[in-house]
Amino acid sequence: MERPKKTASIYSSFMFLKLQPEFRRLISNEKIAAKQEFENMIGSAQEKLFLRTYMVSGLRSDADILFWRMSDDLAYLQETGARTFSAGAGRYFTPAYCYLGVHEGPDPAVPKKDLEFGFLPKETFGRHRYMLFHPVVKAHTWYELSDDERAKLQAARSQVVSRYKDIQENVFMSYGLDEPDMIVVREAKSLEDLTDATYELRQQRIKSFTCADKPVFLCLGRDLREIIDAIS
Repeated sequence: MERPKKTASIYSSFMFLKLQPEFRRLISNEKIAAKQEFENMIGSAQEKLFLRTYMVSGLRSDADILFWRMSDDLAYLQETGARTFSAGAGRYFTPAYCYLGVHEGPDPAVPKKDLEFGFLPKETFGRHRYMLFHPVVKAHTWYELSDDERAKLQAARSQVVSRYKDIQENVFMSYGLDEPDMIVVREAKSLEDLTDATYELRQQRIKSFTCADKPVFLCLGRDLREIIDAIS
């Protein structure tokens, strides 16, 4: 009897970076060359992984930019992340926060040609400009609940999100990978929907089983060059 194919895991890296002030002191030509070298290095890996860039500068004091990368190859994801600091303007970035999570991949029956990069379901990630990001640590009492009790609370929460047609929420599990239990990424077409949905979710009973869900980042999706030009 043929064994069913296992669902591949999708690894997700969220890297928040801070630009060092030394970069702003470079002369114009040095800045231009450093930006181009950095963009070329970042772009060289884009054919094999999911990448979105978000501007955080101006909304928080501890980070300027978010690199959101996903791959079904954890080693490649790690290598690409490490190379962020190896060329051009990348040498002037300092990591502020780094998070790692895993998301269940698509049904093995789905042909690779119908997936982005051969592993990513289309229209599932990186759809909207506004993104609210936060890690979550569950209270021990959450794990004392029965499977049915947890399922009911999660279903009630999902109903809130489903009422907003232009909100896409994804949860990345971090057990054994990082300090949080999970990472919540809530994307929205409008900031009003994002704030309204988040307010409603705060009132759900499931929230009482969370012991930590900070820091919280509001991130605005923009092209890499636009972000670097704005912060430098």
